[in-house]
Amino acid sequence: MCGILVYQDKGNNFYIQKRGQDFTNKIHRHGFTFVHNLLHITGEFTPQPYEDNGIVCLYNGEIYNHKFKRSDGENLIPLYKKYGSDFPKYLDGEWAIALYDFNKKLAIFATDLFATKPIWRKGLECASYQSGVGGDKIPANTIEVVYFRQKGGLLNFDGKEESRKIYEWDLNQHKDTYDDWIKAFEKAVRKRAINGCFIGLSSGYDSGAIACELLKQKVDFKAYIIKGREDTEVLKQRMRLISNYEYLDSPEDFREEPEWVNNNIEDFKYKVPQTLKNDSASLGLSKICKEAHKEGRKVYLSGQGGDEIIGDYALKPHQSTYKGSFPHKLTLWENFYGGYQYSYLGKEEYVAGSHSIETRYPFLDRDVVQEFLWLTSELKNRYYKAPIHEYLKRNNFPNSFNRKTGLSVKL
Repeated sequence: MCGILVYQDKGNNFYIQKRGQDFTNKIHRHGFTFVHNLLHITGEFTPQPYEDNGIVCLYNGEIYNHKFKRSDGENLIPLYKKYGSDFPKYLDGEWAIALYDFNKKLAIFATDLFATKPIWRKGLECASYQSGVGGDKIPANTIEVVYFRQKGGLLNFDGKEESRKIYEWDLNQHKDTYDDWIKAFEKAVRKRAINGCFIGLSSGYDSGAIACELLKQKVDFKAYIIKGREDTEVLKQRMRLISNYEYLDSPEDFREEPEWVNNNIEDFKYKVPQTLKNDSASLGLSKICKEAHKEGRKVYLSGQGGDEIIGDYALKPHQSTYKGSFPHKLTLWENFYGGYQYSYLGKEEYVAGSHSIETRYPFLDRDVVQEFLWLTSELKNRYYKAPIHEYLKRNNFPNSFNRKTGLSVKL
């Protein structure tokens, strides 16, 4: 994860810089200032932007499906040259991209299928957070192409732009076994896990499945556990299986977090009746990321998407579209992109980003989501969070079944 900022007259890097605390680079090209804040994780230490004969590219995130020599982002300009403005369609991962072609006088802004890495745009300017340049958040699963015009030696937005989807979800519910979903989930964790990564472990489904798969793949990881409202017996059973964990159960552990959240995190506006600064889960996440940062850990595997995609908050009917019963004729529901997905993804990115932590999302992997959509409605509705339920049962991993838990803090 990194932080990016592109502006012509004025930009604000205060909050964005916290996303990438390893190195900040700034260059000026054609009247634009490009700022990149690097969090070095993958490959060699490679400051951005990437440049090639009038093309300038900034990138934030991880790309899993292209080989590289120094950095995964080195593939972006070559892919643009090969596929044009559709090049984001050939990327698998979590990412936000801003590419400027000063020869063709166009800019391309894109974020992944769920906008896991935020990018805001105002005309030809963009930033990882709205405080950078203002504007609007680029929607999930979207490529925006914006054109320049030359006036008085300056390049300006000419009002012409195009928008297109990256991926079209197939809503044909035809698979009558969980096997392919489980294979996709195992692969999604394998792509994202690195030795030294960490998770927040509750007694529930999503973090339990990630922990189980990390153990199966023999990944060296740490689990941070918050007592909160958890099923303590399930937590004890899980702690017996995990060699490296930290158990946080005292209010004193979290006394510093409200001040941190208030002073170091831009106040991201939720699309539900809640805000980042009154969301108790943001305090728990902040504490976990702060402790991980002290230990030099940089990658957090999140369970985001388990509730919004696999469960659609079935145990909380006021938050759910289908209320535990997916229909035979499926359409994308509110929490798929918007609602709680938009809001809680913002929490994950803004809170973890304030501690210079990169968050990765196995449950929002394209194949994991597509395999879930392909399940028959009968299989979707068989259990609460049915494919995760099946995965945990097959692996005999302790879990609080038919309960909604989480890493919330009560001070």
